[in-house]
Amino acid sequence: MAAAEPDPREQAARAYLREQLGDRAPSDLIIRATFSETPLQGEGTASLFSFTLPQISAASICAAPGEKSDHYVVAGETTPNYFPTYDLDPDDGYSLHIGTRFMLEIGIGRIAEDHEPAGARDAMRRAVQDALPNTAIENESLAGLFRGQEQTYAVYRLRLDGQDVYFMGGDCPPGFYRLTQWPPQVALRLHLGKLIRAERPDP
Repeated sequence: MAAAEPDPREQAARAYLREQLGDRAPSDLIIRATFSETPLQGEGTASLFSFTLPQISAASICAAPGEKSDHYVVAGETTPNYFPTYDLDPDDGYSLHIGTRFMLEIGIGRIAEDHEPAGARDAMRRAVQDALPNTAIENESLAGLFRGQEQTYAVYRLRLDGQDVYFMGGDCPPGFYRLTQWPPQVALRLHLGKLIRAERPDP
């Protein structure tokens, strides 16, 4: 029986990880999903794989030194990328990848919080009231402010019914995410990726 042909996307993922991680590149990759979408220009069929990565820095947001953390890598007809799983399922992992690509392509970067747009906080409060009319905001703060192509994206941290959530606001279509254990840009990248995929469904 002839040996199975190697998966070219897995080969590409392994080559990318060797380039990025050197001796730390994982030996085992597990395929989690394949996506045949065109959410961004240049995007096509891509596969998402998972792997574990030993931590070597106390600055890691996923694990203590010596522990291992779960990561995704995406390769295929896309710009390859690897990142922590952030406890996301594969579909949301791919959305995070698309949101990351989008932010890099149009140059969305973090800016000082004193540039919070006038009226953005009031708009956030109205959006919360419209979506959750019986829920009071127990606490609110600006978690991060981001800007690109003349648009400003505000990520607020809210406490609603005793639970902390991120709210996407400013020039960004609204959305709620229970991801406050991670930096605000993680929620923003996921949100933008989900919006982009929803606007450009499979052909």
